[in-house]
Amino acid sequence: MRDKRLEEMREDYENIRIPKELRQRVEMGIREAKEEKNMKKKSKVLVYAGRVVGGVAAAMLVITVMANSGAAIAHAMAKIPVIGAIAEVVTFREYESSENNNNMTANIKIPEVSVKNEDGTVNEETTQKINKSIQEYTDEIIAQYEADVKAAGEGEGHMDVELDYSVITDSDRLFSIRFDQLLVMASGTQMVKIYHIDKQTGEMINLAGLFKEGVDFAGPISENIKQQMKEQMAADEMIAYWVDGDTPEWDFESVKEDTTFYVNEDGKLMIVFDEYEVAPGYMGSVEFEIPTEVVQDLVQEGFLK
Repeated sequence: MRDKRLEEMREDYENIRIPKELRQRVEMGIREAKEEKNMKKKSKVLVYAGRVVGGVAAAMLVITVMANSGAAIAHAMAKIPVIGAIAEVVTFREYESSENNNNMTANIKIPEVSVKNEDGTVNEETTQKINKSIQEYTDEIIAQYEADVKAAGEGEGHMDVELDYSVITDSDRLFSIRFDQLLVMASGTQMVKIYHIDKQTGEMINLAGLFKEGVDFAGPISENIKQQMKEQMAADEMIAYWVDGDTPEWDFESVKEDTTFYVNEDGKLMIVFDEYEVAPGYMGSVEFEIPTEVVQDLVQEGFLK
């Protein structure tokens, strides 16, 4: 149902006349993001990072093997010490393809995560679960790209698919890895996927997992988001959200237990919505910072500041 609704909204958006200056601003942002990613891709071959977390040394070894076409895969494995209750090993394969006179390209980075217990043994259940989810997610993106290439055949096509990841949270309580997908055809589409591990339990969690059992976290967060939406629209006429609109069935109502989120470097809860989810397509992917005082009596200890 959600996919169908998003597709309907996408079609409606394509028929909306966007102010010229706003479209130029969005397109410029997409071009700048792609140029920045291309610069990073050229310079990244072998990365070694050392750091200390909670007094325990950790090392990450990442080897990138570039593939020119098809689904070529290369893996590099690395052993690292325990980081508190969780140790993460991140390796990745890179799917890279260029088809139809370079008019259809894909660059998809795929990590692997190893979750360890305090005694250094691998938490097999959580490790398998998160990597299976990542594999299914990235396989779906690759399969869709290859289907589009096949459909284009020898004809002219234009599509750029970019998927990159980053560890955005690595606190005493939470580990989060984020995927940013950029799909550029006639226009750019942004999508975000984030996986989280509670270091205290070693389990994967969603938004509901941040909060005490049985509390209503969705109500306060949703009301704060609606307030932010209205304030932003009042301050800038080029900003638009689906809230208190003429089509109530499209209006944002509430976050859910699996709504995309992360905790930023300041320890604040960030709620993330994909393009078309709570706003017209030209707004792209949007994020809202939730003041900790809104949920401080509801959240479990150690997640937020």
